[in-house]
Amino acid sequence: MTRFLPPLRTLLPAEHGSWFMLGFPMVLGLLLRPSRAGLCLALAALACFLCRPPLRRVLNGQRDPVQLRALVLLGASAGGFGLAALLLSDHRFLIPLALVSPLVVFALRADLGRAVRSLPVEMAAQGAFAGLAAGLVLAGGGGSAEAGRAWLFVTLVGAANLAHVRRILGQAHQVEATELRRRRIPVHVLHLLLLGCSALLLAPRGLAGILWTSWVLLLYGRALVPYRPIPARVLGWREGGLSVAGVLLLWWALRG
Repeated sequence: MTRFLPPLRTLLPAEHGSWFMLGFPMVLGLLLRPSRAGLCLALAALACFLCRPPLRRVLNGQRDPVQLRALVLLGASAGGFGLAALLLSDHRFLIPLALVSPLVVFALRADLGRAVRSLPVEMAAQGAFAGLAAGLVLAGGGGSAEAGRAWLFVTLVGAANLAHVRRILGQAHQVEATELRRRRIPVHVLHLLLLGCSALLLAPRGLAGILWTSWVLLLYGRALVPYRPIPARVLGWREGGLSVAGVLLLWWALRG
């Protein structure tokens, strides 16, 4: 540990899924409506995201001065970038952030309390992160309908992916058959909901919407394939590649 700040690895959340939750809406929002205000808002969100590990340590009684300094520095960075976003925009991006704030509080309390990460908690966190995509759209001058679509699809994509991953992890850890059957239900419900919204809202918009809807159908098919063990590294690269392809296809469909 250094004299002034802790090692970088102690500031980075260990959960790979949380990086998807932040990265997907951040990249999508910046692609849909690139702007200086949006970039500042994205940097503020990143600083807040990195605050979580030191905040958890501090609130759990680990009064390490180095972690406190990291928390103060990250908090100040978040405040500075947030203020810059306010000065560079018409403040409309605050609306979706305010609307998802109850989800932020709910997910953060569960995380700081080390509660079991149930699917509802993870979906609440995903819905909160999705508010960033809507905020970035508004900060870049987009309309409320465009922001709402961005929030809806980021939430549904993330929730369907969370349900799929939870089912895979359950099979990998050989949980009871009853629990596996219970985990399959949200996989079907969330993928079908995503597919229905895509067919109704995006497919009629042209080729990009049709391709996105076809992509969602492929994702649903992937979730139905029987489980087989996959090395963690291979799984990580595969899911990362699917995320990149998904955000690009969704960007194309939403901007049409």
